[in-house]
Amino acid sequence: MAKKELGDSLKVRVTCAHLEIQDDADLDRFAKLGVIANFTPHWHAGETAFSATWLGEERSKKQFRCKTVWDSGALVAWSSDNITFGDFMTWNPYLGMEVGMTRKITEKTRNYEFARCATVFPPEDERMNIEEMLLGFTINGAKQLGIEDKKGSITVGKDADYLVFDQDLLTAEKDGFSNNKPTDVYFAGKKVN
Repeated sequence: MAKKELGDSLKVRVTCAHLEIQDDADLDRFAKLGVIANFTPHWHAGETAFSATWLGEERSKKQFRCKTVWDSGALVAWSSDNITFGDFMTWNPYLGMEVGMTRKITEKTRNYEFARCATVFPPEDERMNIEEMLLGFTINGAKQLGIEDKKGSITVGKDADYLVFDQDLLTAEKDGFSNNKPTDVYFAGKKVN
């Protein structure tokens, strides 16, 4: 409604977050309307039995359809929706990347034991690849916040915030990906650790 009334003068970047469930007819509307889809990928694991009690069996098996939204051409960003101080485990973006790629939490996953669920959370075809996870946590997140002119990618004129790892994240194992840690951190081109 706001975009219809304001057209190109709408200056905010409209974002929908959480996105646990969408009607099938709405999945391509993010791209059509220019609405950013923000998911919390560490939620994309677990059992559907509990959610089926309020969503119903069919809808509980259609949760977090991030790949479908991504493939529609929408801008998808990842984040960690956790504001509990002291629970830094789920703030870990590498946990989000692992679960986004596997849709499960195993004994290899750096997460709480009670969260483990070795079966793939349905639908299985909603699993993302590492490139999509990295883009969603970097440049797409910067676009969501309106700071892509300075953050989100290594480009001439940007702030040169980056991490160095002792392994290639593009070829790292998906199971246990959450155990990755940077060896060096650079902020504005200067090493900070």
